[in-house]
Amino acid sequence: MAISYTSVDIRGKAVEPILEEVLFANKTIADNYVTFATDVKAGTIITEAGVDVTAQLYTGAALSSSGSMNITDRIITPTKLEYKQTFLQESLRAGRFGRSMNPGAFNIESSEFASTVLAQYAPNVSQDGESIFWGGITSGQKTAIAALTPGASQGSITAATQTAVAALTAGLVDGVFSKVLYDNAALGGYIKVTGTTVTSANASAEMAKIYAAIPAENLADTVSPTVIYAPRAWKQLFRIANNATGAAQQVNFEFESGSNDAKCFYNGVEVLFVPTPNNLMAYAQRKAAVIWCTDLADDYNRFEVGKLVNDGDTQFVRAIYTMGVFVGQATKGVLYGG
Repeated sequence: MAISYTSVDIRGKAVEPILEEVLFANKTIADNYVTFATDVKAGTIITEAGVDVTAQLYTGAALSSSGSMNITDRIITPTKLEYKQTFLQESLRAGRFGRSMNPGAFNIESSEFASTVLAQYAPNVSQDGESIFWGGITSGQKTAIAALTPGASQGSITAATQTAVAALTAGLVDGVFSKVLYDNAALGGYIKVTGTTVTSANASAEMAKIYAAIPAENLADTVSPTVIYAPRAWKQLFRIANNATGAAQQVNFEFESGSNDAKCFYNGVEVLFVPTPNNLMAYAQRKAAVIWCTDLADDYNRFEVGKLVNDGDTQFVRAIYTMGVFVGQATKGVLYGG
């Protein structure tokens, strides 16, 4: 794709700095929101294991076996994704970027373009990767979910969520929420909390429903604590709810400070704001059960620039990474809006 550049003739000084695109930081990677499995090429096995025990009366005689040991292997093969754009810096010569080109007709590379425009490529790729990890859904997954029979009880998808999924744009990878809803050719085994449109007025009441549904043993786990993965837009609603005026004011959401990136807690459970597929769903689960499978995490912050051919000046910029999503212990996870 060529550079889209609306330039003006330079008649004076260009204002510094260039106004660059504002991006969300990929906190899922930077702050370890989930568990990362790296060096995953293809056909990697992830195993879930559990033991059920049953007490029996002692008799002194040989007892029959009681209880069970449950082990499940799953094969994970990450999807390899690539981003690529081509561009010709000759189109920059007449505008501000021409100032940072060396003298000579052969010299058309702008250092300012590299440091301000090309430098945005890796953060954009990283942000897009995070969005795919949480909110991605394939066309096959959409078809499978559309074929489910909706219902209000546990073990069925709500009609509202089925409609919301139908409105999503199909992509290349099934993300966390897609996997929670439907995995291994069946409806997910999640604990369902029927949702509604969350506002600053009802945010506390809806979060209370999620909190109440979290299994007690998960809340007690301090090694891999349960967190609530919520839509980014909910952070603003929580702040507004805390600052409501009047006699009924209650601070239900604890923020560590007044800064916008402060950690948020609800009844001691950390709320992590992520790019969910819509603002209707949230998911409570242990960090250890949500796994981002990839070859190398640094791939999400790396890009390559070069010439397409040696006897031409058209350049390319590209990035490559692999992604696989696994959500374990499905029956312990709480899906709001499921």
